[in-house]
Amino acid sequence: MTPVLLLAGLGHSHLFVLEALRKGELPPCRVLVCSEEAHHVYSGMVPGWLGGRYSPSELTVDIAAICASTGAEYVSRNVAGVDAVSRTVLLSDGTSLPFDVCSIAVGSRPAGVETEGVREWAWPLKPLQRVEGVLRQLKTLAAARAGAVTVVGGGLAGIEVALAARARLRIEGAPSNTVPVRIVNRDAALSTGRGRGFTSRLEDACARHAVAIHHNARVNAVSEHGVQLNDDEQLPSDVTIWATGPAAAPWLANCGLAVDDRGFLLVNEHLQSLSSPHVFAAGDCATLDHARDTPKAGVYAVRMGPHLARSLAQALRGAPVTERYDPQQRWLTLVNTGDGRAVASWGPFTAQGKWAMRWKDKIDRAFMARFSDPVHRPRDGVSR
Repeated sequence: MTPVLLLAGLGHSHLFVLEALRKGELPPCRVLVCSEEAHHVYSGMVPGWLGGRYSPSELTVDIAAICASTGAEYVSRNVAGVDAVSRTVLLSDGTSLPFDVCSIAVGSRPAGVETEGVREWAWPLKPLQRVEGVLRQLKTLAAARAGAVTVVGGGLAGIEVALAARARLRIEGAPSNTVPVRIVNRDAALSTGRGRGFTSRLEDACARHAVAIHHNARVNAVSEHGVQLNDDEQLPSDVTIWATGPAAAPWLANCGLAVDDRGFLLVNEHLQSLSSPHVFAAGDCATLDHARDTPKAGVYAVRMGPHLARSLAQALRGAPVTERYDPQQRWLTLVNTGDGRAVASWGPFTAQGKWAMRWKDKIDRAFMARFSDPVHRPRDGVSR
């Protein structure tokens, strides 16, 4: 009987599995792709789109079309649970599907969404339809030349989206002094994890573009026109963007599979669940048991992709899974500062300039072309 490979979610890693299917690198199998979102959005280009550099079509991959071209079956429902014993998944509509091998790449959700008012008044960076709402709100503020924008989160995503928001306001004709943009950061400095030199360059970019930073601050509540900080300070905010660090989807910890102390699935060096040899996971939703400090970043999800595809191929053949993934110690980070430039970091090296943005643009476009155009297959590449 033909085995069933079920892909839960549209994380970066699963693009490589679908590529392996198209190239005939998987054994004969029935492939099910489960996600309510029919388009994969490349998160590394979302700030560039918000800041006016890209169109939506340039950062999305039509998964339904890829499924049609590879013979995979697209199921327009999210996975809400996994039973590794019976080898079934529970879908968001209450139905279930069987599998022989299951791979989970559902990413993460922003931390702190349970904070008062966040679900009602804050804008997350996923899915793309919500970011389109941010764009509409920014255009409204720019037209009125009034209001304020708050980005909650001092990591790389928060920095990029704050600078992108400033760029969008500038494109729409709003001078910096008419619509304040600020970052609320819980730490004493911007949390880049890449050293003081890199952080200083990003802080300089924020200062240059009138993006204020509130350090050592936490949001206690969000309302329609403001945020309340932990010291009871009230900040006016007409557009509040929630760009906090990653948190695990709650259902992961409730499906009987091993998880870490934050609720992310624990996997071994083969990207295989510690609880079941038939379940694999990659990207943000997974934590490597032998390298638990690996950052939850897109660059790792992309690097996991080819390893995941090979591990799944071995599992589908019923062979021992020997493919091994060890995370790289250094990785390239390129942060779009919204002004045609980017800040680059590689190990101790940091730099900035238009050349860095051209480099980031080339890498990002090559990644998208690899999966959008089945003929064009550039070398692997990814930037933050």
